[in-house]
Amino acid sequence: MLVLIVCLVLPVNGHVPVSADGNYNISTALPVEKPTKSYVLYGHLHEAGESAWYQLRMNPGDRLVVSLMTPGYNAPIPDLIVMSPGTTVFSDVLHGQVSVPEGYQAEIIKGELPRDAEYEPFSPAAIFKVASYSKEITAPGLYYVGIVSPVNETPYSIAVGYVEEFTPSEWVFVPLNVISTHIWEGQSILALLSPFLAVVVLGFIVFSRRESRKGSHLTYSCWLATIAGLCYLGGAAITVVQMVRVMTVTGPASSVAVTIVFVIIPVLLGIWALRLGRISSGRTLRDRVFLVFIALFGLVFWAGLVVGPVLAIIAAVIPNRIK
Repeated sequence: MLVLIVCLVLPVNGHVPVSADGNYNISTALPVEKPTKSYVLYGHLHEAGESAWYQLRMNPGDRLVVSLMTPGYNAPIPDLIVMSPGTTVFSDVLHGQVSVPEGYQAEIIKGELPRDAEYEPFSPAAIFKVASYSKEITAPGLYYVGIVSPVNETPYSIAVGYVEEFTPSEWVFVPLNVISTHIWEGQSILALLSPFLAVVVLGFIVFSRRESRKGSHLTYSCWLATIAGLCYLGGAAITVVQMVRVMTVTGPASSVAVTIVFVIIPVLLGIWALRLGRISSGRTLRDRVFLVFIALFGLVFWAGLVVGPVLAIIAAVIPNRIK
């Protein structure tokens, strides 16, 4: 089913989310380690005319790709500035405050309100792209990308690079980074986590009462597997709520199928963990192997907000005698 869905949907991009701060001057520009790798950098400008800067070291043959985005149709629209090494010496002042260093040439891309928002399937999120820039690099050196706010309190994000790759740690912690992304969009942390908390807390109460009526005494391993399964279902609930919320803005999109995969697989893994958690006769080697399998696939498919897979691994290794 996974292979079939991936073959049928349109290509989608995945980006490594990064938060930025303290880069309000070109002299303190935040270095982007691999400028050809896909990153999404999130920031916030507090005053009109304030700017944020990013430093990219480019080589011949690379392509400088930048997209500037805002969290919604009603959000302030910033402008994008790209400074490239050049033979022309500039001393102009852009936007009244931004000076162009000697030996650099600057291009201003004015932000424009997008007609439609794009559906991003992995988060999921609505993408409001207000400006974009692409250039084939012939002159090596440091390139600077700046975002300038026209008004007070301007949240923004920029996507740089075009090579879709993740380190293992980046991939594993994407669900936690996505939480900060949704907060940047203006969602409250309580509203964001409420589906997860509802599933875990209510599920724990239901299973506790059931075991109390049965008079059974489950081991810690069983309870950890149960809570891990509830975390998987809770994470899937967050994804479903976000998917529906975004579709009310963007409308239906073929890439929704990718989001559905990241819902179905955690749900199946969560149900499997719950079934293993009901086994009170002692954890067999096969059960432990299954729990490790559930944990690893949970990390691959961003299930359980990292907490679920960690609990599944602990449940797999904890001795049966601990009750």
